[in-house]
Amino acid sequence: MHRDLTAAAPGLTVTDAAASWGFVHLGRFAGTYRRRFGESPSETLSRSSRHR
Repeated sequence: MHRDLTAAAPGLTVTDAAASWGFVHLGRFAGTYRRRFGESPSETLSRSSRHR
């Protein structure tokens, strides 16, 4: 998950990423992600060099 967001292609959204990993509830995905990686998925995505 983290690696996919770090290397995200332009236009990828957190919602798209969550759905691709089988999450249907965005809040649950964000909570799970934060517990595992210590930051929100949107924070990871915004730091992605390819996503800019």
